Amino acid sequence: MSNFIENSLNTAQAQAALTTKGPVLILAGAGSGKTRVLTYRMAHIITQGDAAPHEILAVTFTNKAAREMKDRILSLLHQFEIPVYEDLWVSTFHSICVKILKSHIEYLGYDSSFTIYDDGDQLSTIKKILRHLNINDKIYPAKTFKSKINQAKILGLTPKEVAENFSSLMDEQSLLVYKTYEMEMRKSNSLDFNDLLLKTYHLFKDHPQVLEHYQNKFKYIMVDEYQDTNKVQYLLVKMLSSAHENLCVVGDEDQSIYSWRGADISNILNFEKDFNDAKTFKLEQNYRSTKNIVSAASAIIQNNTQRKDKVLFSENGDGSLITVKEEMNEYEEAKYAIKEITDLHNNRGYNYSDIAIFYRTNAQSRVLEEQLRTNHIPYKLIGGMRFYDRLEIKDIISYLKVILNPKDDNAIKRIINVPARGIGKTTVTKLEDIAQQQNITMLEACVWAAENKGVHSGTAKKLLAFNNLIQSISMESTQLSLAELYRSILDKTQYVTKLKIENTNESQARIDNLEELNNALVQFENERGEDATLQNYLEEMSLISDLDKVDSNANAVTLMTLHISKGLEFPNVFIVGLEEGLFPSFQSMEASEPEKMEEERRLAYVGMTRAKENLYLTYAKQRKIWGQEKHFMPSPFIREIPEKYTQFKGSYRRPSFVDRYNSKPRKSPSIDFDAVPSYDEERVYDPDNENGFAKGMQVKHPTFGIGAIYKVEGSGETQKVSVMFNDRNTRKFVVKYARLEIL
Repeated sequence: MSNFIENSLNTAQAQAALTTKGPVLILAGAGSGKTRVLTYRMAHIITQGDAAPHEILAVTFTNKAAREMKDRILSLLHQFEIPVYEDLWVSTFHSICVKILKSHIEYLGYDSSFTIYDDGDQLSTIKKILRHLNINDKIYPAKTFKSKINQAKILGLTPKEVAENFSSLMDEQSLLVYKTYEMEMRKSNSLDFNDLLLKTYHLFKDHPQVLEHYQNKFKYIMVDEYQDTNKVQYLLVKMLSSAHENLCVVGDEDQSIYSWRGADISNILNFEKDFNDAKTFKLEQNYRSTKNIVSAASAIIQNNTQRKDKVLFSENGDGSLITVKEEMNEYEEAKYAIKEITDLHNNRGYNYSDIAIFYRTNAQSRVLEEQLRTNHIPYKLIGGMRFYDRLEIKDIISYLKVILNPKDDNAIKRIINVPARGIGKTTVTKLEDIAQQQNITMLEACVWAAENKGVHSGTAKKLLAFNNLIQSISMESTQLSLAELYRSILDKTQYVTKLKIENTNESQARIDNLEELNNALVQFENERGEDATLQNYLEEMSLISDLDKVDSNANAVTLMTLHISKGLEFPNVFIVGLEEGLFPSFQSMEASEPEKMEEERRLAYVGMTRAKENLYLTYAKQRKIWGQEKHFMPSPFIREIPEKYTQFKGSYRRPSFVDRYNSKPRKSPSIDFDAVPSYDEERVYDPDNENGFAKGMQVKHPTFGIGAIYKVEGSGETQKVSVMFNDRNTRKFVVKYARLEIL
């Protein structure tokens, strides 16, 4: 087997696969063949007789990766005529924990027939608890409590541990909800998704005989994507491997992009400190991409400080230069991408399935989808519904449908309690019965039930208020444009206001999508003029929905966020929206913690290294934010790519813009500089005039509005200013990224 491995793998891969004793860290760069190394390593352990197949624990992060690894291992073992009599322990953390808990959860006071709650079940349970505790869900949203509870569980903390040692994580009210939630879950004999890890950890911690059983069972442990492990996963791995330390972890700190869901990059960075005698192997040869792509991505990621000393390289051909394309706005950007996709398909022999478009936020897909449909190019969205099928979009579209057609009972049923206004399922069922019995619409049934005591007085007031809301919007609809009507619905229903109160990643994503719908309506009005009526829009949207059902197995362009792209590869990749404030995001640029900016850079690295042959990076000079054009600078990640790896294409570039915002202007003599609005009169941060900000100076921020500087710290690229805004909130910014305008 040793000779087979040495002949099948490169030198670094073979050394990693053949080193089986003690702690091993394999730093596997993008496209470096880590799955191949893991499968050969596991097969080597088995063929050497060091462990039976079922005595090795191999942990992956996706079921797909687990299936692929298991199939490869079985194929190798079959090749060497090694029989496998028991199921392999190759699975995700959560699946492995379920398997363990099924056998031992009685120790924790649960029954082995426990059920697993999804996010919706978890949220419903918390809402029920809030009612029992007389906590107003409108003031204290259930999703906020859910987020805090999940954060504690990711850290491996029970309510008691939070109260005793980590009180800063929760206020008293949140802690009470957490305690009550745990009692309710136990009463229901149920576990949520994070419980699968947390309960296994406490099973091992509180019942050492169970831990000892699994320590003896698993003679070797291998963990893939180690950079994505969170605190409780780290603790589980430490506990299981502590007896023998035959632990092999594989990962790439340069691809750690999930801190927002609990991943802790320090787990992989500190592995050699956790295990002093660890052996480290670096897989630095990329087999996926061309030299230009690998070199450009490596140049970007080397600007990070949270990383190991490794350099990715490729022995493939140089390939095409990376195309950097500047466009005036997001519509022109989308048109450019579609033009290049058409060329790749029609003239260069690529299938549509060879092409992917990546973006930072889901909301960006809307303009791309419109252009793909217009040009009859099949596409599929990965990791999310199509834009017009998303919950928040369907909610507001239902309001528009009711304004156009009050007899649309399906739309009424969808929005009667959205946002929540205290009209429950029992009342909705009763309204449906009344509408049936009286032969009237559900909207009419609201008035009938209130006036004829079909419901109690409190519910009657809510039904009349809902009817009045619809009538009020309907009366306005004859005087308002389509986009104005849309914003009126958001204002009168307080839809966005309530999403802001939730203050979660999910609620912010929904607000972003609603912003994109506003942009779509404005664009529709600009293109259709007097024909931009509510009826025409709803008709066209219905046709789009019908044409949008693309077979998932069809030859289609793939659209997805950069986060979802990790682990995939395509011959041709487009990364759109490379602008400061979008990618990297405002939050990462304005944060005082440089770690957030480094994670954005890792996200760029991940996206770029998905491309095998051709890579396109695009950005828009201006983009609509709630219907208003906002100017943006190119992403700093573009500036971090050495010029020799790129070809710049820009129809709207002018020297003053380049000189102002690019520390090393590209020389593009073949480009025509068309007239664009000048940025020179804007008083923003200038690296050559860092002393332009002073205490007491009034400034304007595109997100937070007007405020006054009360503190200036440092100088140069690390200079920071603290600003007190008119809402009396104080925020600190890194000047270089803040986009503050001096008033």
